[in-house]
Amino acid sequence: MRLLVIGAVALDRPVRLAGPLKPGARLAAASLGDALEGRLGGGGAAAAVALRAAGCEVALVSVIAGDADGDHALELVARSGADLRLVVRRPGESRTTLILIDPDGERTIIGLGARPAALPPLPPPDAAFDGVLVRSPYPGAEAWAAAARGPVVVHWPAPTYPGPADVVVASADDLAPEVLADPWRAAAAQVGERLEWMVVTRGGDGAIAFGRQRHVRARAPAAEVVDSTGAGDVFAAGLLAALAGGAPIEKALATACTWGAATVALDSSAPTDAPPETFRL
Repeated sequence: MRLLVIGAVALDRPVRLAGPLKPGARLAAASLGDALEGRLGGGGAAAAVALRAAGCEVALVSVIAGDADGDHALELVARSGADLRLVVRRPGESRTTLILIDPDGERTIIGLGARPAALPPLPPPDAAFDGVLVRSPYPGAEAWAAAARGPVVVHWPAPTYPGPADVVVASADDLAPEVLADPWRAAAAQVGERLEWMVVTRGGDGAIAFGRQRHVRARAPAAEVVDSTGAGDVFAAGLLAALAGGAPIEKALATACTWGAATVALDSSAPTDAPPETFRL
């Protein structure tokens, strides 16, 4: 099974806090972790690493600054065995990403530095993949999705991505009440009525897949939350891999919940140190 992931690769600088974030708080850092050197992060990297651990053949498309941080991030993701030949390097410097992790494992992401005014387009498709995950809607992502011979899974909200998509994934925390009132219809209005499922994740409460006429619910396995960074990206990766392998939505949703729960138990942004057989299909 040959899968394509379109998404960010970055260095995350984690800071583990001694207490929860709240207005007016003065917080000490319980640990700087890998804050100085940086650890592998980015939604594309997290998804690709999990898919490689599951034994999938994975190509990664990303747009990465051509500086030392970009070089280091690519070196780290290359260790997973992902194919990086489609990565595009851009001029300028990498943004600095701070990950503030509270004692309950919840994270707050702070991006330092200006976003690039414009990103270079992705190369045009030169192959068809068995499934595509669009984590970051870079210019040209829709062409790769249209060329897929299997399911296309898209993270949402992605206001610049017009489709196509078979499945859209979003966290309930990111959705407005009017979207939650009719998730499938709201997503289909953006990406087209090819859409089969709008999957809404609810953290430890699992996820619900909303279709045109029915919905499917899956519970998340119990997990001790160490660091929730990257869990949504790995959830989407598990969903894509299961669907591309022919699983029905019920099994695919259960697989995705299992992968997401396994990820929150890891002290990482991308599951580079996951125990063997953490991600199964």
